[in-house]
Parts: sequence; structure tokens; C-alpha cells
Amino acid sequence: MKHLKDDELVPALSAELGQELRAAVYARVDTVLGPARMLSPLGNYLIARPAARAAAHRITERTDVPLDAAMILGITADALHVWRADPMLNRVGEHVGQVSLDRITDITVTPGRTWQQVTLVLAEGEKIEVEGRGAAHALAAAYRERRAG
Repeated sequence: MKHLKDDELVPALSAELGQELRAAVYARVDTVLGPARMLSPLGNYLIARPAARAAAHRITERTDVPLDAAMILGITADALHVWRADPMLNRVGEHVGQVSLDRITDITVTPGRTWQQVTLVLAEGEKIEVEGRGAAHALAAAYRERRAG
């Protein structure tokens, strides 16, 4: 595991991947048990994270998009890449997979305070909603630039 702050994600993960990432953000799957994160670190790791991991696995089974409870979403010229992560500790885990951008018809970000809602719309009509931290809007902008170019 590596420790990377938000602004270090793109250069470090580009080097690891061997391709240029245009944007990368920490993200998480939110559930009804998400507010347990605010109780304490134990609330996060013993209540919220297991519920989010189960929800992420259900989404992955339904859509074939590799997700985890907490992750990094990174976008290259042709794919959305996913790494396991721990945003609370700025830790990056292993690369768990990628999705061709041909399968994604839109990425939108709804502004928020520290975490924003990120919606991935798949060509099959499925919508995947996660929360992105920091410059989540950069992920959507990189996607739109790719579509325009």
C-alpha cells in the first residue's frame, strides 16, 4: 500500500499504470449505514465499510464494473481504472480492474462539501452512484474532453 494525497494520485498512479491518467479521485460507495463513519474510526471500519463493500460487490455483479467500498477512480484515454483504497488514511491498494470508456455514456458530478455524488451512466442504461472526494469534477471533465476529442 502507498500513501498518496489527492494531488499525488495522477502522477503516481500514471507511473504505476504505465499510461497517462487524466484525472483520479478517491471514491466510496455510500449506504444507509454510511453515517456510522462519523461515530469513530471503528464505526467506519466495523459498520460503514462492510456495508459499503457488500453494496459494491452487488453493483459489480450487476454491472461488471469492478468496485470496492472505498476506491480510486482514474480515467485514461480509453478506460476508467479502479484501485482499492482507504481515503481516511490516504492509502492506495491494488488495481482491481478497468472499464472501457465505450461502456460509459456519461459521468456527472453533483457538487457537495467534501464528498460529491459521482454518477456513471453505462451504455446498458445502468447508473452507478458513488461519492468522490476532492476534485471529483476533474474526472467528469476528463471524460467529457475525451468524448469531445
